[in-house]
Amino acid sequence: MIYENWLRTVSLNVKTPECAPLDKNLKCECLVIGAGFAGLHAALRLAEEGKEVILLEKGICGNGSSGQSAGFLTPESEKDIEQLIEVYGEKRAKTLYKIPSQGVQLILKTIKKYGFNCDLRKQDSLYLAVKRSHEEWIKDEAKIKAEKGLSYSLYKKEALKKIHPGKGYRLGMKSPGSYGINSFAYCQEMKSLLLKKGVKIFENTEVEKLNGNTAKTHLGSVTAKNILICIDKMKTEFNDELSRKIYHIQTYLAVSEPLSKNEIKSIFPKEELMCWDTRMIYSHYRIINGNRILIGGSSVWAYYYPLYIHSSRVIEKFINELKERFPSLKDVDFTHYWSGLIDVSPDLEPLVDYDKKNKSIQYCLGCAGLNWAAFCGDYIARRVINPKNTEELAEFTRIDREFFFPAYIQKLLGKRLTFALSHLREYFK
Repeated sequence: MIYENWLRTVSLNVKTPECAPLDKNLKCECLVIGAGFAGLHAALRLAEEGKEVILLEKGICGNGSSGQSAGFLTPESEKDIEQLIEVYGEKRAKTLYKIPSQGVQLILKTIKKYGFNCDLRKQDSLYLAVKRSHEEWIKDEAKIKAEKGLSYSLYKKEALKKIHPGKGYRLGMKSPGSYGINSFAYCQEMKSLLLKKGVKIFENTEVEKLNGNTAKTHLGSVTAKNILICIDKMKTEFNDELSRKIYHIQTYLAVSEPLSKNEIKSIFPKEELMCWDTRMIYSHYRIINGNRILIGGSSVWAYYYPLYIHSSRVIEKFINELKERFPSLKDVDFTHYWSGLIDVSPDLEPLVDYDKKNKSIQYCLGCAGLNWAAFCGDYIARRVINPKNTEELAEFTRIDREFFFPAYIQKLLGKRLTFALSHLREYFK
């Protein structure tokens, strides 16, 4: 396999002009830093409201986590409904649970309104139990969905084989409202749209430091009335306090050669689905452009490693497992693989808040999920436009919220171990 982001290499013929680096000192009404899903949607909302916008990106648009993603757009949260209710109570959990769905709808609306070419596919989600003990998790989630009037279909082992005949799956829950996209192509389409709307985009322009309302880069600077920071893998020099509250988990993706119709039918006899299982570090896969299958996963040793690991051994384990579950794929070659570092907080909820000392600066960090990122980017832009109407998320996403392990524990155990233990706690709640 070639170590290369296939989504970027074959970006569905979406061509965008190159945007030169910033090499001068500029002023504007709104500055957006970071051109992933959060930054792009923030810039779009501001531009549509007639604001003067400059967008700075350290690589190219979609160069970070957004453009390396598997493209899952699912209304499900990183946490099950039961977990959210336990933490926040039923009423508050309902507000939080709606966000992923709102993010999906925002992305769909943008694709359809502007005719984006990004391999949009309707693919209901299928949550799969791989162990007998995990069956109860899915049953509990189904029970709560039923109580809340949410749509789902529960498939026991024999019934599951009719829609997804993989070996070893014990129970499945199918939920509607999920879609798949080529995330890198989406970012390129957004870039073209923003340029048409008059947004000034400077790529290969990393912000090295903030001095008040001035963002300084290697060759220039931007002074803005409002600054929206939507970056990942934040360096300590950028904001030392906030960088300690964000870590990143490493995942791997691989893409197969084109599959035959019979091979696809052997996986999805009735309809394409996007699948993931009940393990903490789970396998996930779906069909993408060109009748290929995209598969993702990670390992305990690679998941929290702070640097990119380029070995193919991690993803090969998941590929081999997929072939064992579906023997019809035993001779299918996988051509490309790549890794990505996804920013997360200790409790898996994003950090979306004003700067403590300067309310003209907002942060949008740790959005694990394209729909979360799109929603949160749009959200902070709406706070610029009308701050009074967008305070409903403040209690969930504020920067100064308490985590289970306080800061002094992180100093003792180190960032990597503290985040791993925090996520284990969230998984087993």
